[in-house]
Amino acid sequence: MPQLLSEDNWHPVDVDGLEDRAYYVVRSTENKLVVAGPGAGKTELLAQRANYLLTTGRSPKPRRILAISFKRDAAKNLSERVRARSGDYSDRFDSMTLDGFAKQLVDRFYPALPMNWRPRPNYLVRTSSVSEQFARAWFSQALVPVGYTRPNMTGCNRAQIAAYLDKVVHGVELPYNIVTSEVHQAWGCQWWREQLALQSTEPSLTFPMLNRLAAYLLRTNPKISAVLQMTYSHVFIDEFQDTTVSQWDLVTSAFSRSDSVLTAVGDGKQRIMGWAGADIDIFDKFKVVFDAEPVALIRNYRSVPELIKIQQAIAQVVEPNSVEPESATTHQDKGVCSILGFETPESEAIFLANLIHDEIKGGANPRDFCILARQSTGVMVALLQAELQARGVTLCDETLIQDLRAEPVAHIVTLTLRLAISVRDSKAWCDLTTELSMLTGLEGESNSIELERLVILHKKWACDFIKKGGDIKNFPHGLVELVGAKHYRACYRQYMNGTYLEKITKDLGDALVQSLENAGSVEGVVADFIGENVVPAMSIHKSKGLEFKTVIFMGLEDEQWWNFRAQPEEEKRAFFVAFSRAIHSVIFTFSQKRQKWERLTQTNRQQIGALFDVLQQAGVELINV
Repeated sequence: MPQLLSEDNWHPVDVDGLEDRAYYVVRSTENKLVVAGPGAGKTELLAQRANYLLTTGRSPKPRRILAISFKRDAAKNLSERVRARSGDYSDRFDSMTLDGFAKQLVDRFYPALPMNWRPRPNYLVRTSSVSEQFARAWFSQALVPVGYTRPNMTGCNRAQIAAYLDKVVHGVELPYNIVTSEVHQAWGCQWWREQLALQSTEPSLTFPMLNRLAAYLLRTNPKISAVLQMTYSHVFIDEFQDTTVSQWDLVTSAFSRSDSVLTAVGDGKQRIMGWAGADIDIFDKFKVVFDAEPVALIRNYRSVPELIKIQQAIAQVVEPNSVEPESATTHQDKGVCSILGFETPESEAIFLANLIHDEIKGGANPRDFCILARQSTGVMVALLQAELQARGVTLCDETLIQDLRAEPVAHIVTLTLRLAISVRDSKAWCDLTTELSMLTGLEGESNSIELERLVILHKKWACDFIKKGGDIKNFPHGLVELVGAKHYRACYRQYMNGTYLEKITKDLGDALVQSLENAGSVEGVVADFIGENVVPAMSIHKSKGLEFKTVIFMGLEDEQWWNFRAQPEEEKRAFFVAFSRAIHSVIFTFSQKRQKWERLTQTNRQQIGALFDVLQQAGVELINV
């Protein structure tokens, strides 16, 4: 391990520099709330702060840094960035999702929970929406406890009912007491009792429930809390604006009244998880509870000046007092933004397919583009997908596959396939060596021969599998069995309990089958699965944290934004997020007609008139094609 640097000799690593406010946060010794808009370099800020803390000894051995993200791919991206910036120092950097952090605590320490709140070790993680189940029971009165009357919610919209049901299930600190005058607590307690399933062999919990259990665990076990706080000298929280009340319960239970220094990074203009319970007051709560100083970053390293100007116009509609960003790019071209109107979805698809195809023929990469939709991405892009396919360009709806790509087992599978189908792939060899070293604990010079043998074993097994014509659906499971599932469970926290590892290997097998169908050969499977040479399509929520040279947003119509009237503020934030993914160009489209059920119906743009207005006031041209 290299010697520590003096704080005076530390400089940002692998970047030209940081804006003054970012530099101030990197070297800070106190809790900070960093308000950072699109393209402000949030991931780089946290990577540089990690490097500063680790290389100067501000986070002294054996203490560690904990980074919490809200998406698996964001956690992976930050981990890789810190590894690239800090090398061996990054061994003391833990990057995970907040839900993964909660699950890890419950899995390790569940025996310390009071008996009537203790899950069985074989619990399952419920991924389906609790609110949907509750809604069905709500209207049938099936789950309302005896002696209680369901509150009258006549006239409430779907979002209001969902918010109430979320409050029932996840909105109260543990422990509940079923002897209460509050119907939502009595109902919630009944739900918890059924899901902990003391009489069942397969109890199931949601991630918000795991957050509540982990928080209760820490509050009732001071020794566990003390160990956690001694372990982590610093804590980073990314996308903080999306923190829910149950996650906030965990954060405060874990780190309030501790000497751990917290750095929360977020942007209120990008809070689009209100439907999932994001707390609209979370910034104010953090400033009070952690006595955190707010710091606003103002540079935008992503977008060209013209797009930044339009972004700010949208930002003013979302948050009238938002800080005006400054461009940090050196682009000579100002950028392009336009609204294109079409008579039919067929003409829309043909025009966009020609545009994308011509750009690719001119040297553009397919992943320079991203097709966004507010709802039903697969349906919205179906015609465009067919038109592009006819022109030799593949468009893939990546809404469902993004999280799967971020799984550690998926990374090992794709690296092994790369070795099997190529004559020489030195990067895949090195990356697989690193992954298997972590997986098996074979580290250091003394284990280099054994580790090389293991990499060769993976490659040979994969080559034999392909040569014998094995069903690629079974490839992930067979690969896991080479070293044994126990190693995956021990190394990766998300695979520790339940059947999650089995579910992921099955889902991964299904995805590889689809990629084989798309690519036509085993040699093309990896490229298709990871999205090489593919135009991606996705929902706005899945696009958060990503950037593309050109963003094409299909469906600037009331039918796509059906919830705009019920929650206009959140929908405006979603619009802002969609726009801010672009580096150079943004194209919005609408069609006078759109397929509904089995026929074309007239579309409307009355509810979302405010979105049209802000674009046109910012100088965006409306072109009827």
